[in-house]
Amino acid sequence: MYRIYKRGLRIWALVCLFALLNGCATISTPSKTSSPLTVEQLIDAGNALVGEGDYDSAIAQYHRALARDITAAEAHGNLGVAYYYMGRQDEAIREAQQAIIMAPTELSWRFNLGAAYSKKSDHNRAMKAYEGAVDLARRLRDENRSLLRTALIGLGRACELAEAFPQALDAYREALVFSPEDVELLAGIGNIYFREAAYDQAESMYRQALDLDQTHTMSRYNMGLVYAKTGRYNEAVALFSETPDLPDQLGGSIEGSSLNTVDRSRVNRIEAFRSQMGKMGGPKAPDATMSRKQPPYTYALGVTYYEQGKDVAAVDAFKRALSEDPLLAEANLYIGNIHVRQGRNDEAIASYTEAVEANPEFAEAYNNMGSIYAETGRAEEAMSSYKQALTLNERFYDARTNLGLLYAEGGRFEEAIDEYQKVIKADVGIAEAHNNLSMIYIQQGNFEDALLQSQKAIKLRHDFPEAYNNLGLAYGQRVYLEDVIDTWRTIATRWTGGRLSDDQETSRKKNWLLIRRVPIQSSDVGGAPREAYREGVNLAYKGLFDEANRSFQSALSAKPGWQAARLALGSTFLAKEQWSDAVTAMQNGEETKQIDPLWHAILAISLVMNGDYKQAVKSWEQAVKQAEGKDKEAAREALEAIQVREDAADEALKSLEKAVTLRPEFTKAYFNLGVLNDQLHRYDLAIFAYEKVVSMAPDIPIGHFRLGVAYHRMGRTQAAQQAIQQYIQLVTDPMLLPQVETFLKRMN
Repeated sequence: MYRIYKRGLRIWALVCLFALLNGCATISTPSKTSSPLTVEQLIDAGNALVGEGDYDSAIAQYHRALARDITAAEAHGNLGVAYYYMGRQDEAIREAQQAIIMAPTELSWRFNLGAAYSKKSDHNRAMKAYEGAVDLARRLRDENRSLLRTALIGLGRACELAEAFPQALDAYREALVFSPEDVELLAGIGNIYFREAAYDQAESMYRQALDLDQTHTMSRYNMGLVYAKTGRYNEAVALFSETPDLPDQLGGSIEGSSLNTVDRSRVNRIEAFRSQMGKMGGPKAPDATMSRKQPPYTYALGVTYYEQGKDVAAVDAFKRALSEDPLLAEANLYIGNIHVRQGRNDEAIASYTEAVEANPEFAEAYNNMGSIYAETGRAEEAMSSYKQALTLNERFYDARTNLGLLYAEGGRFEEAIDEYQKVIKADVGIAEAHNNLSMIYIQQGNFEDALLQSQKAIKLRHDFPEAYNNLGLAYGQRVYLEDVIDTWRTIATRWTGGRLSDDQETSRKKNWLLIRRVPIQSSDVGGAPREAYREGVNLAYKGLFDEANRSFQSALSAKPGWQAARLALGSTFLAKEQWSDAVTAMQNGEETKQIDPLWHAILAISLVMNGDYKQAVKSWEQAVKQAEGKDKEAAREALEAIQVREDAADEALKSLEKAVTLRPEFTKAYFNLGVLNDQLHRYDLAIFAYEKVVSMAPDIPIGHFRLGVAYHRMGRTQAAQQAIQQYIQLVTDPMLLPQVETFLKRMN
């Protein structure tokens, strides 16, 4: 968490990572005739620019302030903030240290120093920085003691990352004194116990957190891990299945969009994203580099072998060509490409280096060298190589596309977008530029533009599996059905004459109970069937659903075709979450003849929960037709909402299925198919997709986790246990506490 000084405040205002500064007024640039800006005005201008994300301009303002007063602590400190956000941590550390020297009693600079060290994974130095903050905070007056809590949390997190767990536990416990009902801290202490295999203590802390907030995802998930670690697999799977909004990045997840595959693990690597990664400058050498003189015959022979995939013969031919013409840079380029094909990256870089030594203006060699640097995690060298290629040829759009990808990988999205827009405006038909721009838009939550760019990528290249994957992801963002289902239940509950309960766990099943206590259109029904119906309703509202079912079956036996009893039977199956049985019960009642909107509503809910979202939409259409009064408008709006989701689901499924058709080993696309089918309650198809994932990527924990949950939802208890056991073997940590910035955000 980085803090930025705002003049006029006695306490430092907090600024969270990835959030805009609050309360920073924009300062207009004065004209040449205005009075010179003061140091204070320059700092305020820099603060405003940091708030706008314009870090380069902010840095310029802070430097101007320091040129006037080199002792201005806030200029040093906030300059460090700008460097921090730009990823320049060494400079951020330097400026934080300068600020501490100039203002040794200001806590913020020590917080910033700790955050910068943490960002560099230098956790021991981060601990030292936060220890200094804690020592200083202990001397504050009582009204500012909340800053001690902040310092303790920072220290605890740094200790946790350094695996100094006893110290982390001490810091978190002391911080808890200031806020004993802080759910995040309670969960954090539970995590420390978990890491030390003290599962009883961990469970106790998670329970305390859940007593305060039953929906706290991290605590629910970690409690599930405790259950699994202690052999209570049924409880673990059940809790995982009931935990809403589980994050997508549990235990080494397969990230959804293709932008995130650039960690380049063997499983996730997607080669098509880096433009020209396959050809890498070949097979045809650019005319500009070949105009020197006619290459020897052996060079043309080498190109032929290269095209045929005969690598040994190609290398031999290119070396003979180099013996005749040592300055034939193109031969070195092809030799480098062959090394890449064979996985010998160091040799490839050596060959590309020889190519640029022979021809310093060989932009393609710089591009290929940049791609190898990028693939091997050497981002700075990759960026330098791409920029050198663009210096030699600013219209080298493959290199510009690759530079954009490198920016995107580093989280520098605006710079990436700028590079891609240049490629797109040139209209040179590079599909990767559109696809990578789509990936960035997905990361930013801009799904409409992501759709557009994925579609353009596919138009340029019809066999582009990554673009289909991203198109499916963008459509999939519209597919969430749970809010629509909740709306259907709310409307249907009104049709029963009741309302949904506000209780959480105890009422969950009763909220599916869409039964009228007094059946409609049943004035002619009395005696035994009426009594059996009344008994069934009473039993159902007590939660005795099996007994209620038997009563409703008795009512139907005594009065065959009585639709009110069949409706109640279907609703009881809903309450038991037996979706398929609910569908069967309702469809046996001649649904097309029903004029009761509740009938169609129960059938629609049963169908969508059973995974048949398309038929569910048709049933809800019938409910809308039969509805009256104000409920009709609400039902119609719910219909329009689900129709949009239906169309998006169709497109998402079609796109993801196309992706795996084009690339049958596309692990990420199968994972996304599984997630999408999960959202659509099509658990059998989700299982099929997740089984593909774990077969292709058995070492990625998240595949086993989601497979286990899907098995559980299908009632396959033993398979669910086995999948979760496999997950537990691969994952040793609980869901970690967020970085210290997340703690501090809540204090702002």
